[in-house]
Amino acid sequence: MQTLGITSFWNGVRRLPNDLKVIFDPQRIINELVSLRPFTLILLVLMTITNMIVFIFAKDFSWLGWVGLATTISTVINLILVDQGRITNYFWGLISVTVWLIIAAVNHLIGDIAAQLFYWIMQFVGLSVWNAEINHQSDNQELTARKMTFVQGVCWAIVCIVSYLIVLHFSKALNGTQIYLDAALLPLGIVGQILMTYGYSSQWVAWIILNVISLVIWFNQFQALSPASTTMLALQIMKLINSIYGYWLWRHNE
Repeated sequence: MQTLGITSFWNGVRRLPNDLKVIFDPQRIINELVSLRPFTLILLVLMTITNMIVFIFAKDFSWLGWVGLATTISTVINLILVDQGRITNYFWGLISVTVWLIIAAVNHLIGDIAAQLFYWIMQFVGLSVWNAEINHQSDNQELTARKMTFVQGVCWAIVCIVSYLIVLHFSKALNGTQIYLDAALLPLGIVGQILMTYGYSSQWVAWIILNVISLVIWFNQFQALSPASTTMLALQIMKLINSIYGYWLWRHNE
């Protein structure tokens, strides 16, 4: 079993350059955007315009403000593509996670920093798994959703609770910000990202809960006039709306 796991890991590493070519292909990036469902495309445009308006009215034109704008736009595109199971979501995901990590570090959100580091690594893992799955499907454009069993759901809930307690301990030791809320981001992110990687529609339950918590966190940061908090707050609202829409799409695609 251990030898099989190591072999699978190195096979994934060897495939990674070809997997990266898929998501960095300009033609595929454009095609997967313009071929979205009409309602999904409308949602993408509305979310992007909303974030642009919020950025302009916030008048935060510092370098961190521009980083916040880059984060919101790349994240919105990433989420919309995940909604429809499009593999180029990982191209935008890499951009989003990298710039989000910078903002989380500036705001001293320890749980969020750990979450973004985890997401960054999982972009490559998810890319490899999705590319292999899509290549074995009759429809090689969108990933087909899978359904989780009750027992699997209970197991992941336990993982989430235990992880929360561990992150909370370290957040207290590192004097993080809003530790009881912030500590929930990494456990929920781990569960959501792993379930997303393997195509389970139940991922959206984790994302919805995470986005509600993130919305509260960034509302508090907004009230404290923290850097880039206005655009990040707008992004959390868009993410929550998108996660509800994504849940509906994936449940109908099981």
